[in-house]
Amino acid sequence: MTSRALLATIFTLFTTTFVFAAVDETPVATVLCYHIVESPQDPRMEISRETFHQQMRYLAMTGYNVITLKDLYDYVTGKRGSIPKNSVVITIDDGWRSTYTEVFPEMQKRKFPFTVFIYPKIIGQTAHALTWKQVKEMSDAGVDIESHSFSHPFLTQRRHPDVDGRAYQEWLEHELADSRKIIARETGRDVEFLAYPYGDYNHQLVTSVGKAGYAAALTCDYGRVKRGSDPLRMKRVIVDKHMDFAAFRHYLGAGTMPIEDTLPAPTQVFEPAQPIVISAKLPKHKSLDPSSIGMALLGPSGSAASPFSYDPKDGSITMTLREALDTLRGKYQRAIVWATEAKTGRRVEASWTFKIPEQLLPLPTVTPLAPATLTPSTNSTVATSGGSPQASLRSPKK
Repeated sequence: MTSRALLATIFTLFTTTFVFAAVDETPVATVLCYHIVESPQDPRMEISRETFHQQMRYLAMTGYNVITLKDLYDYVTGKRGSIPKNSVVITIDDGWRSTYTEVFPEMQKRKFPFTVFIYPKIIGQTAHALTWKQVKEMSDAGVDIESHSFSHPFLTQRRHPDVDGRAYQEWLEHELADSRKIIARETGRDVEFLAYPYGDYNHQLVTSVGKAGYAAALTCDYGRVKRGSDPLRMKRVIVDKHMDFAAFRHYLGAGTMPIEDTLPAPTQVFEPAQPIVISAKLPKHKSLDPSSIGMALLGPSGSAASPFSYDPKDGSITMTLREALDTLRGKYQRAIVWATEAKTGRRVEASWTFKIPEQLLPLPTVTPLAPATLTPSTNSTVATSGGSPQASLRSPKK
């Protein structure tokens, strides 16, 4: 009996610990790392303008909270009590011009904070790079400008085997300290954070970065950031052109939610001039937090945030679109439903795509012209005259 009681006690402790871990709702954050938006200069790290806009629409519409890197740092180090659920930090590395021309306007429109890691040696040195005037303008608008070293080299000593220790330390101090000084001088703001160039770091470099006055440093190691994470080894998710939309959602931590009876179906025929009804059933709705359930429509160039209805009795969710149908015709749309599991606190999602045909609305009624008539006195034909439409000459969008 004693051994059985001992085994029962061990089992109870094990299951209690497991359940406690499963329901741990301590917030974590995902730090996204971008480089170039809409540029042919870097075939690997570049993403298209449409992809970037779609990702930002997704964050804005589906319950994510974009926070500052400073807020995340304060949370990691215990200076801040909490961060919102589904927190995301957006960072842009290097200092390419698209940060100003593509990223900056989109983030201002959505009121998203973001951090730009620049290295001074590139600024103003190429047509594809930022200028200091652009850097200052973004900084004055509230964009966080931080350091990516001075010239973006590999920083660890193992990458420089031919350089002796003293020369390496002097060079490293230049890369770390001078970058901070120049950026602070140009922006008028202190520089607290570093992004390791190429994600290259080791224990010795981490120590040197801390001694150089940086409060935190970001790696290219995949993972999320939580309270107690090492602020000088903060993880990120690298976003490049090989990451499709499903992978983007997955890397943000979204699990899979089963879904049934989705409408519209891929082959559904739409009735002319009728509202579009988007609906589905959640077969495991009893395991979800009803207050966390949401629904949105994300298209290739826009989105719909119409009100939706949810019935917690049978798990049905419905959205009806009555306006702006012309902007949706002829394009594939993605319906997304998301929720939080009540026991685990884990975010789950489901999505499906459909296409709204071009000929959704009836063609306008055309009144035929009256036939030509003859005027007896002149025996001439009198007809309605009309000019041929002029071709519209427009230069293609670049």
